[in-house]
Amino acid sequence: MKGTFIHILALLGLISACSSKKNQDAKAESESTTLQPFAYTLNAPTRRFDLPAELEEISGLSYYPNNQLLCVQDEVAVAYFFDLKKKQITDSSVFGNYGDFEGIEWVKDEIYTLKSNGDLYRFKPFSKEIRRIPTDLPGKTEVEGLAYDPESDRLMLAVKDGGKKGEKVVYMYDLKTKVVFKGLTIREEVLEEAGVDAKKFKPSGLAVHPKTGDLYFLTSIGKAVVVLNRKGRVIASQALDPKLFRQPEGICFAPDGTLYIASEEAGKPGYILEFANQP
Repeated sequence: MKGTFIHILALLGLISACSSKKNQDAKAESESTTLQPFAYTLNAPTRRFDLPAELEEISGLSYYPNNQLLCVQDEVAVAYFFDLKKKQITDSSVFGNYGDFEGIEWVKDEIYTLKSNGDLYRFKPFSKEIRRIPTDLPGKTEVEGLAYDPESDRLMLAVKDGGKKGEKVVYMYDLKTKVVFKGLTIREEVLEEAGVDAKKFKPSGLAVHPKTGDLYFLTSIGKAVVVLNRKGRVIASQALDPKLFRQPEGICFAPDGTLYIASEEAGKPGYILEFANQP
């Protein structure tokens, strides 16, 4: 009788464990497919800034103190300072010669720029002391998105093309240890489950939201902004109107959460669209 009682308890425990696992799996599946409302109204910019000829091929964007934006274009090694009040370039800082530059980021009083092969350039504004940081990414890897994550004190490099089939990768450069490593792997099936076309998910820009810490991936080919949390789960996405975003290449946030997206326009100067911080 005692053995039978113990057997019944064990059976009940097994049933309970299976039920709990089933509930956890159902919850995980629900979380992976349920998206949040997108936090910005991307068809209604609050302001548009038309850029001069120097930024016809704008490719990267970062917020700079005192209501300015740092801009870079993909043909020359120049960081441009764009004043949002004056609506014009007020200065520039040369950091090299020609190249394929795809990202720019302001970090702790220094500028970091990203080359498409993964190399980083570090310098203070207007300084002639330029440091090149080779990241030695795998061959045939093309990166375009550059962002700074203050929580981990790392730069994030989003791969546009290359890498293992079925995965999208974000590399990390740790500013303290100076080590480069694969920091985030996004499985294509996760993107597809969230309604994102994984074949067109080729990030052209990346930014970390200053309040939520979420990762905003800008995709020029797929014409979308895809938001992921730090676990690599898609939590929101929004298609971009191709008439409003001709070729979106750069994305950044102001400290209050105001969003900026830069676009190229074939044969014409680039432009930047501003979107108000949402409550």
